[in-house]
Amino acid sequence: MVVILVRKLLRDIRWPLIVVWLLLFSFSGLWVKIAHSVTTEIAPFFNTLGELAKIGGKKEVKETFDKVVFAGPGKVSQAVLGGSNINFNQPLDFLSVLMLHPVVMVLACLWGVGRAAGAVSGEIEKGTMELLLSQPVPRDRLIFAHLIVDILVIPILCSSILAGTQFGLWVVGDFVVDYASVNKLNLPIGPQNRPPEILDFSARDQWGAVVSLVSLMFAISGLTMLFSACGRSRWRVIGWAVLTVLVMFILNVLGQLWEGIAFLRPLSIFYYYQPQNIWLHRDWLLDLGEVWNGGQPMFQIPPVIFLFAVGTGGYYFALRAFTKRDLPSPL
Repeated sequence: MVVILVRKLLRDIRWPLIVVWLLLFSFSGLWVKIAHSVTTEIAPFFNTLGELAKIGGKKEVKETFDKVVFAGPGKVSQAVLGGSNINFNQPLDFLSVLMLHPVVMVLACLWGVGRAAGAVSGEIEKGTMELLLSQPVPRDRLIFAHLIVDILVIPILCSSILAGTQFGLWVVGDFVVDYASVNKLNLPIGPQNRPPEILDFSARDQWGAVVSLVSLMFAISGLTMLFSACGRSRWRVIGWAVLTVLVMFILNVLGQLWEGIAFLRPLSIFYYYQPQNIWLHRDWLLDLGEVWNGGQPMFQIPPVIFLFAVGTGGYYFALRAFTKRDLPSPL
């Protein structure tokens, strides 16, 4: 019976799955093109101007660039896109911003909230839950079926980012630094005689960042499933789930901007979403001393496993709530 339920659930979401997969695939390919333009055209332009102004080396140019671009309200964008450790001159660093881009985050959150919100409360609201449970289907099998769907669908959805990035890299080709815009200025110094420079990098470690995204989506889905198992109106569940996710996201961002509330960041699931550390540094551990011990080492946890644990806990408590509750009449 579980197999039949899983097939039904997959059939219900096949078109949204295709649409979101194509959106993430297309945006990932587009982001590769944006990264190509920034790192091969715009960044060399600023680096050359920095040399002309005698700002210093590449590190000093980056610091000056960051002060100009990320001053004032720009600090919020910097916090959202990965913080001050990201070097936008490097192709791999710029590509890693994809995993934190608002388009990717919004689609991931909407999928996690939207699908799980209708799992129980949506069926109750439509009046189909009583019909479903009139069949020889224990309540726990229904929750288990939704768990299987998440295990199958979320990795498929996130694979679109891997496919889109590789497709974009194939279309764009090598990242060759273009000094044409600088040469047009006829500066007294510059790269007029500098041979073409190919930026060497590899995106093969992106899979780790995608695993991190899978864990985040599973955590959001598990939390929303808990709301759904306790509610009776799909839109009310969506409202509470969106509010919860939004509060946690804002808390994590504000914690990066304001040290006074940085200790609250571990209360947000977004604090444990660390795709750039995994992709760029192969660092699968998160030290809580960063926010709880003044930046000094404290103890480390695997953030991906923690997010999977949050999602699993959400499903467990959803199972307990759903199996013990009385089913109300449809609204």
